[in-house]
Amino acid sequence: MSYINLKNRKIIKIGIIIITITAIIAIITAYINTDFLKTKEQLFWKYFILEKDKIVTVFSNKEIQEFNQNLKISSYIKEGNFSITSKYNLIKPINVDISEKGDNQQKIKNTDINLKYNDKDIGNINIIKDDNYILIKNDKTKLGYIGFKNENLKQLAKKLGLANTEFIPNKIQEIDFFELLSLSDDEGKYILKKYVPICRKYVKNKDYNIEKNVGGKEEKLYKVQVSNEQLKNIMINILEELENDEITLEIISNKIKVMDNENEYTSIDKIKSKINEFKEKIEQLKTTDENFLSIIIYKNANNVEKMEIIVEDGRNISIEIINENKILIKQSNNLNDKQIDLKNFKGILTTLINTVDEVTYEKKIINGKEKTVDINVICNVGLETINLKYNYVEKIENNVEDYVKMNEVNYTELEKVNIEMLKLLVEKILF
Repeated sequence: MSYINLKNRKIIKIGIIIITITAIIAIITAYINTDFLKTKEQLFWKYFILEKDKIVTVFSNKEIQEFNQNLKISSYIKEGNFSITSKYNLIKPINVDISEKGDNQQKIKNTDINLKYNDKDIGNINIIKDDNYILIKNDKTKLGYIGFKNENLKQLAKKLGLANTEFIPNKIQEIDFFELLSLSDDEGKYILKKYVPICRKYVKNKDYNIEKNVGGKEEKLYKVQVSNEQLKNIMINILEELENDEITLEIISNKIKVMDNENEYTSIDKIKSKINEFKEKIEQLKTTDENFLSIIIYKNANNVEKMEIIVEDGRNISIEIINENKILIKQSNNLNDKQIDLKNFKGILTTLINTVDEVTYEKKIINGKEKTVDINVICNVGLETINLKYNYVEKIENNVEDYVKMNEVNYTELEKVNIEMLKLLVEKILF
């Protein structure tokens, strides 16, 4: 009898151990795969990262990567259009048609640009790029082709009397937007692991909030509020880490090289210097504990619908993923100063940021051989609404051969054209 009881006790103990292990596994599985037992802070970051991944997918996915890799070793044709219109015709309609064919292995391309202003033809620009040489012809100047080496363009801009040459590259290079906008999985994971904990260091669980049944819907929102002081500390701490973070600095340097290989900020030491300068400016800022920034993640069922960013100046930015190919960004703000400043790059950038109401970006890859991109920007400048549209179709073609090469046309070397004639050329092209 005692033997039977002993055997039963062992069975019971084994059963308890199995049940305990099963319960632990179930809890761990539920914790990983569901919202069970997660804090408000953990839930916010879970859905923030999910939304971040969806945004990245629109601009950078496997299909785009494969298309761009094939494009680098192929010939292609590209047809595009850029237009500016306004609701009340404050700005006369501007239309630019672009037709291009090229071969990336031969490093040659021919581009035709046709311009219209207020529905009237204002000229055609023809460009031949042959390896590292560029020929330009504008039909209104009657000068024929003017040729120059693709180098020292900043110095050329100064000769032409352009006041601000800071953002003019020394060399025009093809920008691989996929490479510019994308990060490898390892790079993304490294940056998140390195810098998200800094944000969480200064923003505590009490700063997060969850709201259910928003607007009477089966919807939840996950919200974090950050004060002036918290944001200041986060930025200083991130910049301090970044100054000594060779991996991330190398990533930044490589992204700048994609746009301008000769830019001074491709130097990591130069980037460090700028970071230190920026950090010192932030350290001097006077801050308070008042709320400065709110980030809200909207979730319905298991789907993250959109992300909203609210800044204390009254600016509200929402980012919504329509599908894996399309993103919609909306901005509303109560800014009193919406003055248009087109005198320099900073003024243009500030004007654009403050007046943009809506941006739609959509791309598609068709059969791995064709890419379409549509960008629509709506700007509100008070009583007037300005619409900017850009769309293009780029096709990989194996039999694009009828290129015009520089040795097939007559052209004048840039050095032989006097400065006044160059200024005339620039004015004709731009104005």
